[in-house]
Amino acid sequence: MSDPTAPAAPFHVTETITRGGTTFEVLEYAALAGSEPFGVAQQVYTLNRAGVRLRQLRVRLTDDAVRTEPGALQFLKGHVEMESNTGAGSGFGGLMKGALAAARTGETMFKPLYRGRGELYLEPTFGHMWLMEMRGETMFADQGLFFCCEDSVTVEAHKVESFSARMAGGEGRYQTKVSGAGIVVFRIPVPRSEIVELTLQDETVQVDGSFALLRTGDIRFSVEKASNSMLGAVTSGEGLLQTFRGTGRVWIAPTQPLYTRLRTPGAAGQAGAGA
Repeated sequence: MSDPTAPAAPFHVTETITRGGTTFEVLEYAALAGSEPFGVAQQVYTLNRAGVRLRQLRVRLTDDAVRTEPGALQFLKGHVEMESNTGAGSGFGGLMKGALAAARTGETMFKPLYRGRGELYLEPTFGHMWLMEMRGETMFADQGLFFCCEDSVTVEAHKVESFSARMAGGEGRYQTKVSGAGIVVFRIPVPRSEIVELTLQDETVQVDGSFALLRTGDIRFSVEKASNSMLGAVTSGEGLLQTFRGTGRVWIAPTQPLYTRLRTPGAAGQAGAGA
């Protein structure tokens, strides 16, 4: 029985999904009250006026396990134990293999796994989260999007196949590969409502910029000139385009470049310029 005199929680659940013994919940905090120094209070006031809310992922475990991005945990309660795994096998050989992979990809070597019965609270953010249910498939995501997943989902570093994409794709040499069946949580740079899902049937999508977030396993990724001729590429003003071919799905965030430009001081008045 709940205590009627206990203070109300400072957040409410905006999204929830349960699979097996694991429940993922997105918590949204009420308007923040602010804190010292005065500059922080000013920023909090602006965020509250704009309707920007702090969000946090809560994971409830009932004799189950989840894997998170290293450093993502803020606090936990209950009977939950943490395990670390290099994802490269056991023993000294596996340790060295994991260390080399981490050096190549820039990712943290150890992947924490939390197992047991209790609750995990991951680091809060003013950004957005996407709870996606995978059904025995493979997806490739930009580095930095992966946040948390069920233990039934495999998470690996994937070397981008195309040499042109590695050299000029703007996403680095590696992406995150997730495969299997289960819930995956991504941290996304725009609201979920602003992400566009494109379904390809032996077709091609070309993107001028780095705002393609996810693709299914059968979609091939490369970087190509906007025109067959170098002169055409120069005069078109487009240059190199991220190119996705095949049959499957690609998720893009067309509004992401605008938010990126707005991070630059004084850019608000120029947000529409050149759009």
